[in-house]
Amino acid sequence: MASRVFALLIGIDDYKSGRIWNLEACAHDAQRMKQWLMQDLQVPKENIALLLNQEGTKRRIEDTFMSHLVNNPAIAKGDALIVYFAGHGSTLRAPPDWCEGKLGSVQVLCPYDHDTKGPEGRVAGISDRSLFAMLAELSLIKGDNITLILDCCFPKAQLGSSARDRRFVRYTPTLKATPEDLFLGLWQGAVGRSFRGEFGFFQDDCQSHVLLAACRPGEKALEWKEGGKFTSELLTVKDVLPLHQMKYSDLSEHLAKGLTHIQQHPVCVGRRKDRVFMNGVPFVADASLVPVNGEKDRLRLEMGAMHGVVEGTEFSIHDHNRFGSINPSLDSFRVYEVHPTWSLARRKSMNKPGGRGSWARITRWNSRTPFRIYVKRTCSSILRRLFVRNKNSEAELDGIPVKEGLNIVQVETSAKADMSVGVHTRDVRVQNLDHLVPPTAHPLIRIEKDRSRSGVILSEAARFHMHLHRTNPAKPFHESLGMEIFRVDPHTQRRVGPNLLVDGTAAISHSEGARYAVVLHNHSDTDLWPYLAYMDSNGVDIQLLYHPQPSHPIPPLRKRSYLDIGCTGSEQSSSAYSRPPTPVPPPTPIVESKDQPQNWDTALVCVIMRRARAKR
Repeated sequence: MASRVFALLIGIDDYKSGRIWNLEACAHDAQRMKQWLMQDLQVPKENIALLLNQEGTKRRIEDTFMSHLVNNPAIAKGDALIVYFAGHGSTLRAPPDWCEGKLGSVQVLCPYDHDTKGPEGRVAGISDRSLFAMLAELSLIKGDNITLILDCCFPKAQLGSSARDRRFVRYTPTLKATPEDLFLGLWQGAVGRSFRGEFGFFQDDCQSHVLLAACRPGEKALEWKEGGKFTSELLTVKDVLPLHQMKYSDLSEHLAKGLTHIQQHPVCVGRRKDRVFMNGVPFVADASLVPVNGEKDRLRLEMGAMHGVVEGTEFSIHDHNRFGSINPSLDSFRVYEVHPTWSLARRKSMNKPGGRGSWARITRWNSRTPFRIYVKRTCSSILRRLFVRNKNSEAELDGIPVKEGLNIVQVETSAKADMSVGVHTRDVRVQNLDHLVPPTAHPLIRIEKDRSRSGVILSEAARFHMHLHRTNPAKPFHESLGMEIFRVDPHTQRRVGPNLLVDGTAAISHSEGARYAVVLHNHSDTDLWPYLAYMDSNGVDIQLLYHPQPSHPIPPLRKRSYLDIGCTGSEQSSSAYSRPPTPVPPPTPIVESKDQPQNWDTALVCVIMRRARAKR
């Protein structure tokens, strides 16, 4: 869902014209906005276009606006679109017949080549009229979920020529460009389109987008070396307020509280300013949070033994389950009673005051199975050991933060390890060495060198290992369950050929578009609720391919019966999966693709069963 956010970010400090006072923190602000989108909202890098300094010419901004937003086939109608500009604002005298209503000054955004000669005459910035026409075209094609963020200003009084007057203010006078240059640089789609020029960028009845501006018309947008005051406040507010339920208008009011002392009052305008920020698109449900209910000191967690919960598993309580919105821990609980699909927990500390929430996140799995890590010696790791000291209280593995409760153990040789980790200058390189995974499926994964991201990958790898090695010592259905794997005709959705699973291994020749189905057999006298999971050993992903419908009261896998998953005419079918997994030794059934491409996925197909009487 994070791919449903797209952004064009522009930050200009250094200007081509020697008559324009350079700024100090606009490029940094645009980079901070990109960091927020990628880290907090998990927006893919390719969804963000970043133009800094000399990259931000008028022509380049307009071309990128068209290619990255208007003509981008990856953007669907309703996706969240952000256009952010940090740099100088300016004003020019309006030429005759420029707009409807009272003639006055024209507000413009100053690109890198502002007020310099270009192929179409002197560059007179990107005018309010041009940008509104551009955004109107964008909203017509991609929808009106557009946020325009301007960290610049258009003061009424001209600034003085002294450094004291001009420094730290995101405004510059336009000295050479003329009103006629405005027409020469007008966006083609703006010709013939009506525009109320007296309000500039601040059109309160605008339908195409919502504007968040650094200050009111006539005020000054200030910056300091660490960043623009407005952008800094925006990035501060997102860490203290839940954006998933924040309206644009409310967000603007909160921003104003942090800037009133410098006489800078952020503005929010547009017909949809009472809509939730970005229409709530980035703030999808976070799958790592599960429901809890019960009394204040004792709760029922909707996770149980089949999810890896054991006695001693710990979890935190949260107010909501929305991704990308601040969601602090309100209290901590520890599991004391475990059932197949749910468990009971009590507060870790009865003496400390705690909050009440409806969602839980596992903070300590209390895994019994050790996850053995071999740390490769690299130049970067040796220098780290010599000169870097861990100043944090959290556990670390060669500079990578490690969560507690995952039973991660460092070993001396790769032969004893489930995973090897090498910390290099620019990246972290991880390789799966688990004995349940065939040697042909041990790709080297390169991760961008980032503490939080590397720590997440390591924790997810430990979780993957924990689920891969989990077993039920009692073996209540030993030799009572069976599995078959068949190829499926993509047109009829019926089985084709014999069972591919022989002695716990299925060898499958790679074929483009091939689809497969699983048949589960229950030879016991107990009705069961099966779950089918796909474990990708090329990474650390676990995907649920099939699970019973919660609203269905009848157990899907009845005693002395079978269940088709992925075939037409089955008792209860789900979509056939098209990426066959690859082999591991029995008894875990998996699928192998012979003559497969080097990047072909390798996976484990795992089945978890629970008795029908355990359903509540």
